[in-house]
Amino acid sequence: MIITDPSPQDAADIVAITRLAVSYSEAICRGEIDEAVLVYADEGVLSSGTTDDAVGREAIAARIRSSTADFEFTFQTTHCGLVEVTGDTAWARFPTTEWAKLPDGRGLQFLGVYEDSLVRTTEGWRFAHRYLDGLILGKVDSFASTKTHPLRPAQHR
Repeated sequence: MIITDPSPQDAADIVAITRLAVSYSEAICRGEIDEAVLVYADEGVLSSGTTDDAVGREAIAARIRSSTADFEFTFQTTHCGLVEVTGDTAWARFPTTEWAKLPDGRGLQFLGVYEDSLVRTTEGWRFAHRYLDGLILGKVDSFASTKTHPLRPAQHR
């Protein structure tokens, strides 16, 4: 999809919306769910094809906690997305990758796309509705090699 070039104001809004999406992932990585849900409007909605809608920050936080309860950690990245601003509303699409570690040491990898509608509030841009479209969920054997990089000097190992 090709989106028209933004006006200077739209460009500033696109940066703010992109930072909002990245702020969500960054808070998830730190396990700060209450902080992560601040990116939603008060009555924002989180939905997916496998869950009922979670409406409001409290319900969204509960949904995230229940879906990540068995993970030792979660590492979520937001990839460069598309954003289209129309006045005080916007549409966005952000691909995401998520890794999680299970208590038995195995890992999970998730690939998906957030389809978003946003609204400008007195707090700034917030997600009115995020739909998480899951593309792949799979288990992985490990997270990192146990081998040391052969070109790395000993003092940096």
